[in-house]
Amino acid sequence: MGLHTKYAPAERANPEKLKKQSKYFENNNLLDNFLRNIPAIFIIINEQRQIVYLNNGALEFSGLSEAAPAIGKRPGELIGCIHSDEEEGGCGTSESCTYCGAVNAVLESQRTSEKAVMDCRLIVGPEENAYDLRVWATPLAFKNEKFTMVTIQDIRNEKWRGFLERIFFHDLLNIMTALLGNIELYKLENQNSKNNDHIHHIDTIAGYLLQEIESQRLIMNAENDLLKINPELVNSKDILSELIELYRNNQLINGKRIKVSPNSEFIDMLTDKIILRRILGNILKNALEATPEGGLVTIGCLKKNSMMNFWVHNSGFIPRDVQIQIFTRSFSTKGNGRGLGCYSMKLLSRFLDGEVSFSTSKEKGTIFKIDLPLK
Repeated sequence: MGLHTKYAPAERANPEKLKKQSKYFENNNLLDNFLRNIPAIFIIINEQRQIVYLNNGALEFSGLSEAAPAIGKRPGELIGCIHSDEEEGGCGTSESCTYCGAVNAVLESQRTSEKAVMDCRLIVGPEENAYDLRVWATPLAFKNEKFTMVTIQDIRNEKWRGFLERIFFHDLLNIMTALLGNIELYKLENQNSKNNDHIHHIDTIAGYLLQEIESQRLIMNAENDLLKINPELVNSKDILSELIELYRNNQLINGKRIKVSPNSEFIDMLTDKIILRRILGNILKNALEATPEGGLVTIGCLKKNSMMNFWVHNSGFIPRDVQIQIFTRSFSTKGNGRGLGCYSMKLLSRFLDGEVSFSTSKEKGTIFKIDLPLK
């Protein structure tokens, strides 16, 4: 009779077969030279999900000094998952295992004969330490037998950082919304106050701060592939008008002028207005920073077949060494801790099926543009 299971198959290979399988990989120079010393946990398991090979990373994580005691165990048993001994069948056979990313990645890879990647939350050992792991399971055919290569990476810091970022942005945006609401109430209740200019200035600064928070949240979500697109029908003229209004009182203006090109075409298009405005805002901000006091920045838009081209021109020139790095993350000519502006343009444009590009010369200045589908 087979072992009882509440999820994955419980049966294991007999000792003779297991010993033979582990011998396949025991003196394999390729594994020893290239896989044994990689920092991630790397194991090879048979069709019964039993370990037949493991690298130093797996040994270190499990606290073992040699591989022999691990051979025949399943991944959860090696790691010390608290659910691995709930059923007589061991790792993968308890009800809790139903939601385990590790066993599900292996089962999926075995079922499809394709690579599977899943995240896994484990409670390990008597101290019940919590781990967030990412598990890659890849089929391996060797000696006419089927195995699965399993790589496990500790992603606790990544998960925890993402959690803190979400909480941070959520709380900060709530505070900013409350602040702006109170400013509006004060303005209504003190319309004839001599302090109206100060209140307007505070309102403007708070508005800029809110925009920066939203911008950082957009970039974070885009990098994590969590950005949600909300298409709406917008007119290209409204987009440009809002941009000019947004930067009318910005400290970057400092005697500079912004104008809309008289050749612009104003038509309706279906896109995510917030993301588009953020991209164009970054382009305009960079153009203003590159423009001397009293200079002019021109913005415009033109329809080209089924695409809409938005562009921003300034008279400055971008040196070659900057050109070739301009869309690189964290690269900036403004010092350390900067360098998300141009990178974010490129990153966010992909979510709109758009393309950001630029041209620059000493004679004609610099033009940044984004080409977007009308629908």
